[in-house]
Amino acid sequence: MLFHTSTFFLFFAIFIALYFSLQRYLSAQNLLVLAGSYVFYAAWDERFLVLIMVSTATDYIAGLGASGRQIERKTALKTGALLLAGCGLALGWTFASSWHFFAAVVAFTGFGALALRMAAPMEEKKRRKFWMTVSLIVNLGLLGVFKYFNFFADSLAGLASAGGIELGWTTLQIALPVGISFYTFQTLSYTIDIYRDRMKPTEKLLELAAYIAFFPQLVAGPIERARNLLPQFFKRREITFERITTGMALFAWGMYKKAVIADNLSIIANDAFANPAGMSSVGLWIGLIAFTFQIYCDFSGYSDMARGVARIMGFDLMVNFRLPYFSRTPSEFWRGWHISLSTWLRDYLYIGLGGNRGSSLLTYRNLLLTMVLGGLWHGAAWTFVLWGFYQGMILVLYRVARIDDWLAKPLSPVLEYSRSAVTMAFFFFLTMIGWLIFRANDMGNLSIYFDGLFALRAIGDTGSLALLLKMAVPLVLVQIAQAHYKELEFQYNLAPFLRYNVYLFVLFSIVALTYQGDVEFIYFDF
Repeated sequence: MLFHTSTFFLFFAIFIALYFSLQRYLSAQNLLVLAGSYVFYAAWDERFLVLIMVSTATDYIAGLGASGRQIERKTALKTGALLLAGCGLALGWTFASSWHFFAAVVAFTGFGALALRMAAPMEEKKRRKFWMTVSLIVNLGLLGVFKYFNFFADSLAGLASAGGIELGWTTLQIALPVGISFYTFQTLSYTIDIYRDRMKPTEKLLELAAYIAFFPQLVAGPIERARNLLPQFFKRREITFERITTGMALFAWGMYKKAVIADNLSIIANDAFANPAGMSSVGLWIGLIAFTFQIYCDFSGYSDMARGVARIMGFDLMVNFRLPYFSRTPSEFWRGWHISLSTWLRDYLYIGLGGNRGSSLLTYRNLLLTMVLGGLWHGAAWTFVLWGFYQGMILVLYRVARIDDWLAKPLSPVLEYSRSAVTMAFFFFLTMIGWLIFRANDMGNLSIYFDGLFALRAIGDTGSLALLLKMAVPLVLVQIAQAHYKELEFQYNLAPFLRYNVYLFVLFSIVALTYQGDVEFIYFDF
């Protein structure tokens, strides 16, 4: 169920009418959020609701255990019963083709009973670590099986074949559950923060389930921390005319970036990456620039729509993008690109590895390992691993050269603008090369495309340049205004005449220029 489709508008119209009618009844409103979120996710494949329910049940119990508490029998029985009932309901109309999912739930329930029995006699410190380990095993285990099993199996088989050994197993015939990387990291952050004494666990299963499955950001983020989003389920949400109108404006801006800019530029990018050997160098550069804008508008557009929908409902989600293409260094870029993931990797992986507390070599190792795993988070392919390594190497080289320290030294205004312009342009070039690695269909496609960029082939294929400029120039002008006002929603600082003309431009562009094909959000695959 895509945000910018008539199906979602019908769903949300019915949902929000019921939601507003329950304004005085917080628990009923939260139950509606949970039910609506499950319906929203089931629109892709109702069987994969089981995975969300399993993660929810795991981290509800593991969160209590990671705080040092003994799990009461009635709490465990209630959680298990609700899990079985919910999974049975989710799989009821497709049970014939989903018996293996139900069998897995039964097995998981047995695993949970065994874990409870093992944890009961443990002392508090060991019990906390035990439940933290259970959460990691279940969540990362589900992610590993559904997202990475085939990748590693194929890679191992290929490596063995190169050594003259033929491995006879087959890969799993399973689809990738949409958004599994996002909600897995979201549930893990809850239990890890409890284990680190950064928050207290909740005894309310309904509110925790609604937090994990919250449909505006369920399938493509932002990856919300429980410390930010979960408390909002325990207080009555403030719903005002201003929140509704600003939420609608934010949603419209996100839809413009996705449906107008990203989807139209996808035509140029897809053509270039489909046949790089047959394109001129100019055509390949146009295709790469098109993808650079496409992926930004696609992902940030989704985040804006998610924040807009949540704001209408009275929730506040974190800003996930903050002018990343105006960055002069990789550290600035990762403070502005997919902020919820970059901060997650920093807090739970990079710092956990030691961060910059050891020697320089250990710091460089931690940076590289964090970015490689961050690349693998995006997808099960060697191009993503290479992209993560590339990003890690850029971070290391900029740190070795102390570029951030150099940029912090004051200069005269003219020299400062010149220095910023040069470093920004150079890093934008490095970013585009990174997106080439990220977008390439495979390593062979990457090699052909990269060679073609610098092969100085005959000039041609410039017909797409006009479309690229038509899509990119308005976005760049808006981004310049956002940087000038130091405010992403800068339109509220404009005079009413200018502000309403911005709104009209966005609305008319959506009506007249929306791409009519079917282009899913890029990050749905992650």
